[in-house]
Amino acid sequence: MQWISNIFQPQILALLIPVIAIIAIFGNKALKAHHEHLERMEKIRNGIDPDAE
Repeated sequence: MQWISNIFQPQILALLIPVIAIIAIFGNKALKAHHEHLERMEKIRNGIDPDAE
């Protein structure tokens, strides 16, 4: 349990919080792009031209 107290030191948190935020932002964008891709593929399967809009 020593590692938990080490993580909560201000020096570590100052580096850890921005890194986690950046990972979360890129993860969110990747999931959004994947969802949009799935919607586009479903439109194509249903015979709708997704570029016609």
